[in-house]
Amino acid sequence: MNDLYFQSALPVWGAGRRFRMNDFILFTADFSAQKGQNVSLVLTASTYFRVKLNGCFVAHGPARGPKGFFRVENLPLACRSGKNQLEIEVSGANINSFDYLDQPSFLQAEIKIGDTVAAATGKDFRAFDLTQERIVKVSRLSYQRLFFEAYRVTPKRGELPELEIEVTPDVSYLPARVPQAEYAIDRSYRKIKTLRRSYRKDAGLRPDAAPGTAFGVSGTQGVQNRALTLVGKNGFKGYHQEELDVNAFLELGRYVRDDKGEIVSTLFAGNINNTGFVQLRVNCTKPGRLVVMFSELEEPSGGVDPLRLETTCAVFWDLLTQGYYDLEAIEPNAFKYAEVFFDGGEGEVCDLALREYKSPLVQKNLFTGNDAELKAIFDAGCESFAANAVDVLTDCPTRERGGYIGDSFFTARAAHLLTGNLLLETLFLENYALAAADPGLPRGAFPMEYPGDHPTGEFIPNWGMWLLLELAEYRERGGEQKILDAMRGKVFDFIGFMDKFLNEDGLLEKLPGWVFVEWSLANTFTQDVNYPTNMLYAAALDAAAQVYGEPSLHWRAGEMRKKILAQSWDGHFFRDHAVRQKDGTLRVDCGDKSEICQYFAFFHHLATPEKFPGLWHTLVADFGPRRKAEGLYPDVASANAIMGNYLRLELLATYGLQEQMLREIKDYFLPMAQTTGTLWEHNDSRASCCHGISSFISYLILQYHSSKKELSR
Repeated sequence: MNDLYFQSALPVWGAGRRFRMNDFILFTADFSAQKGQNVSLVLTASTYFRVKLNGCFVAHGPARGPKGFFRVENLPLACRSGKNQLEIEVSGANINSFDYLDQPSFLQAEIKIGDTVAAATGKDFRAFDLTQERIVKVSRLSYQRLFFEAYRVTPKRGELPELEIEVTPDVSYLPARVPQAEYAIDRSYRKIKTLRRSYRKDAGLRPDAAPGTAFGVSGTQGVQNRALTLVGKNGFKGYHQEELDVNAFLELGRYVRDDKGEIVSTLFAGNINNTGFVQLRVNCTKPGRLVVMFSELEEPSGGVDPLRLETTCAVFWDLLTQGYYDLEAIEPNAFKYAEVFFDGGEGEVCDLALREYKSPLVQKNLFTGNDAELKAIFDAGCESFAANAVDVLTDCPTRERGGYIGDSFFTARAAHLLTGNLLLETLFLENYALAAADPGLPRGAFPMEYPGDHPTGEFIPNWGMWLLLELAEYRERGGEQKILDAMRGKVFDFIGFMDKFLNEDGLLEKLPGWVFVEWSLANTFTQDVNYPTNMLYAAALDAAAQVYGEPSLHWRAGEMRKKILAQSWDGHFFRDHAVRQKDGTLRVDCGDKSEICQYFAFFHHLATPEKFPGLWHTLVADFGPRRKAEGLYPDVASANAIMGNYLRLELLATYGLQEQMLREIKDYFLPMAQTTGTLWEHNDSRASCCHGISSFISYLILQYHSSKKELSR
């Protein structure tokens, strides 16, 4: 109820603007206080906000909740004696994305001095139109995220049009559950080189390319950008290309590296690939556009490529007059390198820094061993975790910021060990427990990530199976029973949905959605009966039986394993799939085999070293990080970081090979830690270089370290 969180505040927005895409409003309130008084700000919003007190940054939020529920933040305010001014810049996105839900815009906030309300929305706050500064009709930052940031600004904010405020419909509330993020300023970014670029209008789009296909600014051909081409299709929202005032994807593609170019660019580098809000101090001597492009990596040709992840990792600031500007982005991102230049203007970048946006819950100095290389990897995993655990356990802070199940099975283990509590996992699972049915998904299917909207019908059936495994471990970790109870109906709806695809052998066949095993060739071996998926489903049935006391599910899991073993095992390896032939029979002797299929067999209780000593010896002795270089078993598709390598390392530790596990952790992950100070989505740098699931490696290192053994090489 409202009075549990707010005494006087009402949800409000600019009149007639609740459903505008990429709307921005500034809410302000003046109030008097005495230094040392207990002053707090209680607030929530439909998308996100940034709070400033007397011109100084206070917070970004709120923590994300399930559709129709809004998490309430309670922020202490360090006021000065006398008059104080509070500013809340609020986004009203109104589009579907992976990081925020598509919900009508509102802000609800009140300032309290002790128990007395000093100012409340609907009564005391004024609203001003921030779209005078923020350019509204811009392309999306990526297919998965909200809008690109582009501004028209002066050194000091001028007078903004005041808006009429309307009270919006009541909403439901949840507690924030997790503390506010860490907002330390990373000032390690230093100028490392000067580059040149040319603006080439024809460079951003090839004549034979589909709309939205551009070259990367490094000169490599970009990919077709779904954030542009899918607008208006299957409910995917955004501004159509012909409407855009700024098409960032095409514009960024036109800034081409050119040693004789007229644009002089400065490349900055930080100590690590850090996450947060880019901020700059700029002396503008001639008005024009300031372009800030950032990336986790430096390109081989020099500079950065903000299009490398099918994103537009940049901010445009059109500086309208001369003077000193203090600029800060409002969307978080991750970068180690930033490239800054003027287009049509002139000036000097006096300082570039990053306001961190990371979880404060990670316990420092948990690793106390003497191995410097292991510590570097452990710290990189902790950095990757903190960047992806501000509220929801997310995949990456760049292209998506999505809360994926599947990933969360591994990240939740790290969360418990690295923070010493279940706050983050409980928030994550509570969002799923309270999630309304998604009309774009089949009944019973779990969203592959949440909170997010998926109007195009994307989902991963395998991820629902991993969620059942996580629920069993959450229970063992001492999780809240009310969360498990709230999930019960969803779990059995999911099992009922999966059971529709059981064949005559009791195995899943031709599952809908994206059947995802891992980022490797194993994903191409999913037709028609995929054995890794069936191994996972058997384990998921066991987990549901354990959590909800349904012994019949244990029996079903055992029967599935018998069938999988009979069909998949070829005497040397487990095969990945069987194919339904035109005559209706099932061909089980397909030759497709993957490394991760073998790990699934051991991890999901189909095989043990005692029952399959030959295969186990082969996996231990011949597989792992050096197999590909040595040319061993080329007919068995190699595993990738997500999630074959993680399972391999876990299995090595489980069966007493901790020293080998730690050696292989170094082989897999030390180059990542040394390059970016974070751990990556893949074995290589082709995608995200700061992935939340990779914190599982810190979990493994710490689990081994806690046993007080030392690595010997």
